[in-house]
Amino acid sequence: MITYQLVNSNLFKLKPLDQEIICEEIEKIVHASGLDPSKRMTLRTKKGSYHWHLKKQKEKGVLEITYWPSKERLLLEIHQNRRANWNEEMIETLSALFEDAFGGVVIKNV
Repeated sequence: MITYQLVNSNLFKLKPLDQEIICEEIEKIVHASGLDPSKRMTLRTKKGSYHWHLKKQKEKGVLEITYWPSKERLLLEIHQNRRANWNEEMIETLSALFEDAFGGVVIKNV
């Protein structure tokens, strides 16, 4: 699995009510990048998280984003069985866009 994590960002200095604003900003960045996000959901294993599956039109592969405020995590992940050229390139692009939008730095393969 390829995992990128945004650390030392401004995301976690926000009040819980601001989490919706962060989710909307994440979705705005994803849409502007030409990707199709799934409906926002919460992972059973990560209570209180916000999670999206990103697709690129009809191409194979999935890029996942998980924003988990209580654990101070913003993760971008590609599972081994969902790898494709587009998501391996896009994980770099989105990571840079999230760094710009929220501050912090991305650590690869956490």
